[in-house]
Amino acid sequence: MNKISTNNYLLIIEKYWPCCLFLLAIVGFISKSLYNYPIGVMALLGLYKLIISPNLIIQDRSLKLFSLAFLCIWLPLLFSLPDAVNPRHSAHTVFPYLRFFFAGVFIIQELSKDDDRLKFITAGIFFIVFFWCIDASIQFTYGKNLLGHPYQQGHITGMFYPRNTISHICSILSAICFIYIYINFKQRKWMLISLVPLIFIILLSGRRAAWIMLILSSLGFLWYGFIFATSRKNFLKLMASIAIISLMVIVSTIVFHKPTNDRFNVTLGLFSNDYKTIDNATASRLPLWETALTIFKQNPINGIGPRGYRHVYTKYSDPDDYWHKLTQTHPHLLLLEIMTETGILGLIGYLLIFYPLILLAKHNPLKIELLPLLIPVFVALFPFNAHMAFYGSIWSSVIWLLIAIYFAKAKLINDFSKNKLHPG
Repeated sequence: MNKISTNNYLLIIEKYWPCCLFLLAIVGFISKSLYNYPIGVMALLGLYKLIISPNLIIQDRSLKLFSLAFLCIWLPLLFSLPDAVNPRHSAHTVFPYLRFFFAGVFIIQELSKDDDRLKFITAGIFFIVFFWCIDASIQFTYGKNLLGHPYQQGHITGMFYPRNTISHICSILSAICFIYIYINFKQRKWMLISLVPLIFIILLSGRRAAWIMLILSSLGFLWYGFIFATSRKNFLKLMASIAIISLMVIVSTIVFHKPTNDRFNVTLGLFSNDYKTIDNATASRLPLWETALTIFKQNPINGIGPRGYRHVYTKYSDPDDYWHKLTQTHPHLLLLEIMTETGILGLIGYLLIFYPLILLAKHNPLKIELLPLLIPVFVALFPFNAHMAFYGSIWSSVIWLLIAIYFAKAKLINDFSKNKLHPG
């Protein structure tokens, strides 16, 4: 009996160890750099796969398109190096960036072998995010989270202490959570309640960029469900239930939590015609954007090199600018960061990356299963994201992990269709 049980455990480990590596990277986002270790391991394993099978990319359409998507972002980074304002810092971004390609190859190859692996990933992300949000809610309610990290007024951190990036990571992963809830809703209607801590923590964080990503993820999933739901009537009933729950959480938080109320009122200034009011609504980011445009105009072709913005900010900014002496690491607007640091070449590459992403979905026989995984990719690549640096380690990791599981799902479906048509 023990031998049989041991064999079963070994089979489970053999089947799901790539999923555990992937989920370790997700869990690693609670720290400043821990996520780099599982990504590094996956990159080495992906490189090994390419060394032992040099024709792997040539023979597989999904890997070809993934390679094309990666080159759309990486080549402009490489071309920006000759004119980089800080070559050493830029080089430390450009060449290590290759790890995302090799890690992607590993993820696509391993997760596409079995649909259970992708289901495991979806469930794992849901429960990780749910746990994070419960823990952060405990921190807000009792002043400390499960690890004893304190709550600082207006800065909910949870497991991410001392950084308050929990809302950004949870909002981009919310679409994966929606998928899991949607799949399991018929058997477990209570799962709708899991949205309460998710929405509460994102709203409570006061991070408007996270609010926008949650809204985009929700609208994307609403569009998907309305188009592909087997019963639109039942789907709309589900959405009505979610809307009621969400509205209750949002209204309660805004009314009873003063920092959120203040942040919400300030955000309404976006609809003003007054420069200062709009600047306050964007957390004083207008000078950052103006400086970024100035840098781009003077370095239009290949930019100033990735992560170069911080090194020239004082040179290009107005002396009366709030950030002039403080400086900033990036423009806090994805599109402007690309234009500033990689120029027109980077902008072209950014626009072109959507071609392989859409092409993969267009010719896929099961769009109904694939498209939900495209939603968080599009949200992560949304041009007006105003949070983490596009070329920074964290957001690059988020983007390529999401892209990799999207391609893994596409490869799984395509391989299944081929085997079904050609059993031999």
